[in-house]
Parts: sequence; C-alpha cells; structure tokens
Amino acid sequence: MLTMNLFALVIGIFIVLLIIGFLHHKPIKSSVSTYAWLLFTFPFYYFAFALYAQDYSALPIELVAGGIFFTAPLMVRYVKVELFLKLLAGGYILHGIYDVVHNLLFVNLGTPVWWPEFCGIIDILLGVYLVVYVRKADNNGQ
Repeated sequence: MLTMNLFALVIGIFIVLLIIGFLHHKPIKSSVSTYAWLLFTFPFYYFAFALYAQDYSALPIELVAGGIFFTAPLMVRYVKVELFLKLLAGGYILHGIYDVVHNLLFVNLGTPVWWPEFCGIIDILLGVYLVVYVRKADNNGQ
C-alpha cells in the first residue's frame, strides 16, 4: 500500500512557491546560478541523513547516485543558457523521481519517512517551472 505524507507535500509546495516567487522577478540569466547551486546541494541532504544515522554503507552509494546532480550544475560555463536551463529542468525532475523511488533502490537509514514527498514535490515542481519558462522563452524568440 502506498501511503503519502500530505503535510510534507503541502509544505514542499509552499517552499516551491517561495523559491519561484523570489526568483521569478529576476532576469533568468541572473538566477540561473541560483537554480544550479540549489540542485547541486540536494545530494548533500542524503549524505547528512546517512551520517546522522551512522549508516556509512549508504555514503558511497549516495555519492554515485548524486554524481549527476553534482555535475549538471557545473556545466553552466560550458553550454548556452537555454540548454543549461533544459539540463537543470531535467535534473530537477530526475532528482524528484529519485526521491520518490530512493527507498526502492536502496535504504539510507537516516532518510526521514516524509522526505520523498517533501523533496520530491519541490524538485518536480521546480523542474516543471523551468520547462514552462524555457518553452515560453523559446516561443517568444528569446
């Protein structure tokens, strides 16, 4: 049976609205690095959870799994902004999916039971927001 922590989901949605509200009024080129570094930090939560629970066997697995989320934000200097935003959008959505299926892949004993809904909804909604933003910019010829 699939259970969902509705409270964690609602808090995650609220936080996404705060992040988007804060960054939406800034030019996208100036907020790209903020979106990139935010994605860069996500794997560190899993490291902190493992360390807190003294689940040292999870650390190498989390490092490998987090590799893509570490490298994608670092590509900002090597690709055009439009492509980078698409990579970030994909990274956010992929990380949201990772949050949801994380415990099916392996268990990190320190991960809170409410984390998949909380972090997953943040990641997926930020990714969808960036997809919509990029499509709107592509349609406007920017």
